[in-house]
Amino acid sequence: MNPITSFIKRYPQATFWVLAWATWFVGIALSMMYPTDLWNLIIYSPFLIGVLVTAIADGRAGLKTFFSRIVRWRVGLKWYAVALFTPAVLYLIAAGLNVLSGASIATGIQWPAFSEIIAGLLLFSFLMIALGEEPGFRGFALPRLLAGHSAIAAALIFGVLHAIWHVPTFLGGNVVLILSTILIIISGAVLNTWMFNHTNGSVFMAMLLHVGIDVVSGDVGLLKLLFSGADLERQVVWLAAVYVGMAILLPLLAGKELGRKPEAATDMLAAEQPAMAR
Repeated sequence: MNPITSFIKRYPQATFWVLAWATWFVGIALSMMYPTDLWNLIIYSPFLIGVLVTAIADGRAGLKTFFSRIVRWRVGLKWYAVALFTPAVLYLIAAGLNVLSGASIATGIQWPAFSEIIAGLLLFSFLMIALGEEPGFRGFALPRLLAGHSAIAAALIFGVLHAIWHVPTFLGGNVVLILSTILIIISGAVLNTWMFNHTNGSVFMAMLLHVGIDVVSGDVGLLKLLFSGADLERQVVWLAAVYVGMAILLPLLAGKELGRKPEAATDMLAAEQPAMAR
């Protein structure tokens, strides 16, 4: 067997993260050196790396499971509400705390046109950002972490690894905002893992949650328009505090397995279990 193939089969998880970090870091650097819209396609690298490593480590059976997660949409309406509205609820709680601490709602807010919102959600957030990231991160990496750890431990480990992936987007930023964003990413992984466990490992729902976050405070960021200047910076800090509170509350309510049933810890083949945890 080829030594590279042998290594990937033995360490699929490590291979995925190293390749994900490397392609993203190098892609961001090259995009700054040679600006072109084509570099936007680098966002699909987690998806493609997930497919590649799955094909080598788990074969056809693994690929079948990988792609089935992306179209796993029959999960119950309440989980659609969780995915699409929880980010807004958390943001509004933080906004309330921000106002109580002295922030002012921005005046003269010019909301984008409905067509711009739909284009941002469908074309940019869902078909590009969410589709590019979540199949690799939540469809490949998370199930393997869940195979070898409690759900809360898997979520926190995933959150740290995912935060490292975001490092290039932090460069040159405000230290307080960077730390707040890291806390949001790690705490958000707890929310996402809780939903993942309750939706039979649906990557489709993880993609919708990603859209819910984007439309509120991410790349589309409608509710970010509520504040400006220093008030917007404080909003990020308050949002981090709310996310951390949520990440503490969820395990207290759902347990360290975040609602995962022992018999449903993973839907991968039993023969693949040893490889999944690495």
